[in-house]
Amino acid sequence: MLSSLLTVLSLLSLAYSQSFTTWTPPGPNDLRSPCPGLNSLANHGFLPHNGQGLTIPILIKGLKDGLNVGADFSTVIGSAGLLSVPNNPLATSFTLKDIRKHNFPIEHDASLSRADFNLDNGDNWMFNQSIFDTVLQFYDGMSETSIPVASVAKYNRVKTEQARDPKFTYTPQQYVLSYGETALYLSTMGNPTTGVAPVEWVKAFFEQERLPYNEGWRPTAQETNLVTLGGMILQLVAANKDTLPEGLLITTNTLKLAFGGYNPITGLLDHIL
Repeated sequence: MLSSLLTVLSLLSLAYSQSFTTWTPPGPNDLRSPCPGLNSLANHGFLPHNGQGLTIPILIKGLKDGLNVGADFSTVIGSAGLLSVPNNPLATSFTLKDIRKHNFPIEHDASLSRADFNLDNGDNWMFNQSIFDTVLQFYDGMSETSIPVASVAKYNRVKTEQARDPKFTYTPQQYVLSYGETALYLSTMGNPTTGVAPVEWVKAFFEQERLPYNEGWRPTAQETNLVTLGGMILQLVAANKDTLPEGLLITTNTLKLAFGGYNPITGLLDHIL
C-alpha cells in the first residue's frame, strides 16, 4: 500500500516538473546512466532528476511523455533495472547508477558514446566525445541520418573495440543491445520507420543529453516500441557485413529478452546477481 502511494506521489511530482524547454544538467549528487535517452529524460524532469526511485510506472510515463516510447519497451527496461539492484532481488525501485553494471542489463561494449568498461578505468557511463566523434565522422557533410550510414558507423565501433579491447564481449545479447542503441536514437530523434533524423538533433541528444526541442524536434507521431525497433534493427543488420549470431532471430520476444537482461537465444538469465 505504501509503495503504491509513493509511486502515485512520484508520478504527480514528475507531471509537475517535466518540461521540454527546461533543461537542467545533473548536479554533483545526481545519478546518471550509460544511456543518453534516460539521462536526457532526467535532465528534463520526465524522470526523477536525481536519478533515483525509478519504478516501472515512472519509466512508462516518462518514456511515453518525453519520447513517445511504448509501455512494452519501458516495462522490459524497468524490469531489468530492478534486477540490477545489488543484493536486493525483491527491489521495487532502482537508480540510474544501478544500470551502469557491465554487460547487465543495458550497458555493453562498443557503445556509440561511452568507453568500454575494461579500457577506461571502469568509466562506462560518462559521455566520451572522442568516441562519439568516430560516429559523427560518418555523417560528415550530411544534415540527416540514414539507416545505411548509421549501420556502418555502429559496426565500425564494434570492429574498433574488437581490435583493442582484450576482454571485448559481443554475445547475442550485446549484439541486440548494440543495434538497439542505434535504432533507438534513429527512432526517437527521427522516425521509427525511416530512421531519418537531423544530425544536429542527434548531437544535442548525445553530447548534451538534451531533447532538442528548441531546434524544432518534437516527439514522433509514431510510437517507438519493440515492434518498430525490431524492424529497424533488421534494416540496420542488412546494411553492413556484421554476421547474425547463429540461432538468433530478431523478433519482439528476442528483443524483450535481450533488453531485459536475458540471453535472447536460450531465454536464460546468464548474469550472476
